[in-house]
Amino acid sequence: MTQLNTTAITPRDILRNYKNVFDNIKRTKQPAIVISRKEPQVAIISLDDLEQLQALHYRNSTKALLDFANKARGILAQEKLPEDLATNHDKYLWGK
Repeated sequence: MTQLNTTAITPRDILRNYKNVFDNIKRTKQPAIVISRKEPQVAIISLDDLEQLQALHYRNSTKALLDFANKARGILAQEKLPEDLATNHDKYLWGK
């Protein structure tokens, strides 16, 4: 995993120099970590990085859904369903 170079800034830095802070993030494509009371609070990232993160999140969500579907397919393949399920589904579902 590659290490990102980040800049630590304070809320006061943003209030006083927001234009410079945002321009620097856009220009360098390096995130800034907002520090308050010696603790990281949030990160400010470029819009390009946000789009990449959203695409990665979507791709990971899709992969997780496909993995779940494949697992469910494997479980269902092992199940023995009644041969008359198509005609008597209410009986099996509702116990009628």
